[in-house]
Parts: sequence; structure tokens; C-alpha cells
Amino acid sequence: MKKYINVVQTIAFCGLITFIFLIISLEFLEWALKFSFWDGTLGFFYLSLNMFEKLITLWFLGIPLYLIKIIFQRRL
Repeated sequence: MKKYINVVQTIAFCGLITFIFLIISLEFLEWALKFSFWDGTLGFFYLSLNMFEKLITLWFLGIPLYLIKIIFQRRL
């Protein structure tokens, strides 16, 4: 059971890292192209989510990064 809890925490952490990189890239787009994420449909959608839905979104964002981590661990 502890193994599964550890995996869920790792995926959530990967989601947080992915989310941070997405925010940095969106801020760069806002600066470079005068593009606003928060004024668009996705920004309103994200702001309307409650805390549990935001955590699930972060968890799903972390799945691809977690799979990359697994692939690199198996190569070594």
C-alpha cells in the first residue's frame, strides 16, 4: 500500500513541475505575443475549478512526466 501512495505522490509532484513550466511558458507568450491565457476560455475554466478539481488536473498533467521518469529509470 505504501508503494502506491508513493507513486501517487510522485505523479502529483511531476504534475506540479509540469504546471510550473506551463505557467512560465504562458507568461512568456503573454510578454512576447501580447497573449493572455487568463482572459481566454482556458483561463476562465481553470479559475472556475474548485481545489479538488485543480489537484486532479495537476495529477493528470504529471502522468506524462512520470512515464518519462520510468523510462529513464529502466534504461539505467
